[in-house]
Amino acid sequence: MSLDSLEAPAASAPTTDLLQLTVAEIRDETHDVKTFVFRPEGGAPPHKAGQSMTLKLSIGGETLFRTFSLASAPDGSGTIAMTIKAHARGRVTRWLHDELVLGARLEGGPPKGRFTIDARVTDRLALVSAGSGASPLMAMLRHLAATAPESDVHWLHAARTPRDILFARELADLQARMPNLKVAMLASRPEPGWFGFAGRLGRRLVSVALPDYGRREVFCCGPAGFMEEARLIHAAEGGARGLFHVEHFGAVAPVAPPPPPVNAPAGGYAVRLGDKQFTAQPDETLLQAATRQTIVIPCGCASGMCGTCRVSLVEGSVEMRHEGGISPEEEAQGYILACSSRPRSDVTIAL
Repeated sequence: MSLDSLEAPAASAPTTDLLQLTVAEIRDETHDVKTFVFRPEGGAPPHKAGQSMTLKLSIGGETLFRTFSLASAPDGSGTIAMTIKAHARGRVTRWLHDELVLGARLEGGPPKGRFTIDARVTDRLALVSAGSGASPLMAMLRHLAATAPESDVHWLHAARTPRDILFARELADLQARMPNLKVAMLASRPEPGWFGFAGRLGRRLVSVALPDYGRREVFCCGPAGFMEEARLIHAAEGGARGLFHVEHFGAVAPVAPPPPPVNAPAGGYAVRLGDKQFTAQPDETLLQAATRQTIVIPCGCASGMCGTCRVSLVEGSVEMRHEGGISPEEEAQGYILACSSRPRSDVTIAL
């Protein structure tokens, strides 16, 4: 799963340590999806199956940050992998597909994210994906195959055509190694010779493909509409809300901002980031204010879900409303999400 939206202006590198990555392998998965295998200097960083990483890229003289799910499990190979779709209007993903070559070097932030198989609380799992949303779920399944091959897992994957289905051969191999793994494939535009499910995700289809869907803990990744439909079906089948997990790098319905304080200064609050200073109005987030003034804070979803825009609050106070992209432990350590935090005083933040 990835984010490739409107490009951001150049920015100074984050002050946190970046991983030095070398492209070790490039594999074609479909006509518009490739897997990029990176060998980090000093070995692969510790991570959990399902987490994501932010790449720092220099394209056309601009420094851009993009977040991608890891498709690889923490397997001791010393490498990490990202399975990335080249979006037709996506400048970054198109550049990765067309320009990145073996031996190329780039930088990336450490793996992060709470969408991980380690978060499961039950032993009956359903993995539900669409398109390149299969990437973090494959990381989870690879990890389970290596550590708990008897796991009770059902996977439902949706693609536009049979030719767009990801990891089909590997899933067949994994079924031979995992006796309780069941896989169902859905093509919205089936072709002659296709024997899988056809059409779009719906309750009737799920009742056949995943008959005990409501009694399973679900990890879901894909377009926003697909994930919302999967969630509604799970709830209709009696599934508990706490047993439905999503990974999301796209836009979600905006949350109404909190009312600004009555004593807010008319000119806004001063925000200091390293050697840069900008102004944030009480009703805009730190990320919105920074972007408006051509100062880049690396971000992924901009919706409070992925955690890419996590920064340290050095001084001052903010009001933060997020969607699960930061843990209580991180908040206790003084971290905030720039996309979800509005100033309530002059503040100083650090990347």
